[in-house]
Amino acid sequence: MKSEKIGNVQLYISPEAEQTPQTPGQADRQLQEIVSMYREHEYHSRITACKSWTVMYQLAESRANIIEWLEIPKHAKVLEIGAGCGTVTSALRIKGARLTCQEENLHYCRLNAMRQEKAMQETDNQERYSWETDSQELTIFAGPFTACEAQLAEDYDIIVCLDALPVQGQAETFLAALRRHLKPEGMLVLAAKNKFGLKYWAGNQEPNTGRYFAGLENAGVQLYSKKLLQQLLEQAGFGSQECYYPYPDERFALEIYSDRHLPKKGDLNYNIVNYEGDRLLLFDEQKVFDSVIEEGQFPFFANAYLFLAGAKEHAQTGQETVYARYATDRSRAYAVCTQITGQAVYKRPLYPEGAAHAAQICQAYEQLEKQYCKTGLKFNRCEWAAKGERDGCLRLELLCAHALQEQVQQAVAVGQIKKVFDILHRMMQYIRNGSGQKPFQMTEGFQKVFGTISDPQALEGTVCSDPADIDLILPNILEEDGTWHVIDYEWTFFFPVPQNFIIYRTLFFLHQENPRLEALSMEHLLEQAEITPKEAAVYAQMEQAFQQYVTGGLVPYREMVNLLERRMTDIVQLQADYDRIAAQNELLKGKGIWKAARTIKRKLTGN
Repeated sequence: MKSEKIGNVQLYISPEAEQTPQTPGQADRQLQEIVSMYREHEYHSRITACKSWTVMYQLAESRANIIEWLEIPKHAKVLEIGAGCGTVTSALRIKGARLTCQEENLHYCRLNAMRQEKAMQETDNQERYSWETDSQELTIFAGPFTACEAQLAEDYDIIVCLDALPVQGQAETFLAALRRHLKPEGMLVLAAKNKFGLKYWAGNQEPNTGRYFAGLENAGVQLYSKKLLQQLLEQAGFGSQECYYPYPDERFALEIYSDRHLPKKGDLNYNIVNYEGDRLLLFDEQKVFDSVIEEGQFPFFANAYLFLAGAKEHAQTGQETVYARYATDRSRAYAVCTQITGQAVYKRPLYPEGAAHAAQICQAYEQLEKQYCKTGLKFNRCEWAAKGERDGCLRLELLCAHALQEQVQQAVAVGQIKKVFDILHRMMQYIRNGSGQKPFQMTEGFQKVFGTISDPQALEGTVCSDPADIDLILPNILEEDGTWHVIDYEWTFFFPVPQNFIIYRTLFFLHQENPRLEALSMEHLLEQAEITPKEAAVYAQMEQAFQQYVTGGLVPYREMVNLLERRMTDIVQLQADYDRIAAQNELLKGKGIWKAARTIKRKLTGN
């Protein structure tokens, strides 16, 4: 193999990679420009500006969420298969891994090497990266796995293979080869699409062919079911297996579920993620997911799988986390990861810039507990995790109770709207009876978060809370033995905020979940809350400014579907349009139009 060095990164190039024609397209040129000219924390704005699926897939930092939560020992010897341009590589190096990468695309290998070398030189990464002399070395092999395998070691602690499993018929040999390169106690981290994933039933194209339903029809594509993956791993010598479920899928996972913590009804509400192509809309995926969850069938219909697999003689993967959730469509100061273990909930900032935000959450707990102590509203205990437990994390109590969101959904499903309003009125009573009430004033802090109000007179005489937890929404409140427990108070501000704005946000999100239900229309909900239309207009403006504050002005990745101009064809609406046109045509019969049409046809065809 030929070799070249890019800084401290050693690159080996197989003959196959060297002989592959290198004809950079527009996306490759965009990738080259971003990696060479910008630092990683600047990638987000460049990705959304490029409006390219390839650029997003290769560089978006949230692609690494699928493995970022894993507990990987510092200095672990790791092999990454299909490294691309290095997003997961960066996440593994942050953990201090001694890393070897394999990637077929030579251009991507060089970009990865350039990206990692630049990161080493950036002094502001020192807080985040766990580099030491023996872990700075990075080796990248360019070429197919079969061409590189002979050069790979056979004592890796961890092998990471994300969405790089070959076509059926070759997977057995491939997995057996990976097993040979692991230590006896090593762990394979394997991610794959599920051929029976609900998104493919709902109208997403199969990614390898660009066809609808190809995987479901076994039309010669390389998607796998959970059962087949388990069998393949078992045959390759991976007798110890633990399955996780990345949602919405394995590409940009926002949540990681497990068999020890499966989703509940209402949880799976982020399903329009067809970044790579157009799609059909055959049904409401959230409602179908709710039905699937109710029947206990989520593992079969999950969109993707993440397996942690070890040899037969080793039964444990060493992972305490049963669930992880990422809030990454935010500025770096507010990006956090929430992880649940069997004993507690942990929340941590994803970047050093988030340390102040984490400290503010602790402060919020202490003050909110006092503010609402006489109302019956409780706040989940929050404190810094003990040293050596999970350094730099907040530790919260683990409560096993149902969210108000679930209660409301169940009540809506059976038409018990009175119960919904009983819950809302109790919530409004709590908010309006807390201590710390103050009149509204346009403070500097208020303007920083919510902008300058265009009609401040609309808020004259408005009662405010200070401090103000503006995220007292139904999913954030659990009920246990009649007591309400607030489990997430991340967005608490220490200046006066109108209490009606807090209520408005709860009502707004409730309406968003039930847009077609007249009883839960915004007009009716606002009337019940005694919030005037003039007030509501101001609160809508405040909400928009707040979202800008959270994202730091960045375009959230969830909006990339629109930026990429992906079409979504609603089949139900098409059927309705067809029926309407057909009905109109029926009305026109006998009114001369069909006679005229037949006359024209005879003239044109002679029949």
